[in-house]
Amino acid sequence: MGAATGAAVPYVWKEALNVDKKKLPNAMYLILALAMVLIAIPRLELGAGGTLSTVFGLIWIGFALLVIAANLYTLLGVNEETRQQLDRIRLAKRRMWQLKLERGFRRSKAKG
Repeated sequence: MGAATGAAVPYVWKEALNVDKKKLPNAMYLILALAMVLIAIPRLELGAGGTLSTVFGLIWIGFALLVIAANLYTLLGVNEETRQQLDRIRLAKRRMWQLKLERGFRRSKAKG
């Protein structure tokens, strides 16, 4: 049946794997960052008190968590509504400038 319809992958998986092409790099970076953290945490010396290796490990984990959080923020589309509002504002400003330019052009054409 799957070969006859050309559906080798179930529909549910197709929808789950349907990632926006703009967000695909963020998904890859997130997976890489998670893999790096999972590999690095057992190797970091975090229980050695206030030594330089402990400070480095904590700062490294902090930066890795920052990268993970940034990619999750982008993938989840938290700022999508804000981006849409800014796009509407930009469009309104463009229209205002276009009207001003057209009025100026008409005035200069009427004088000349």
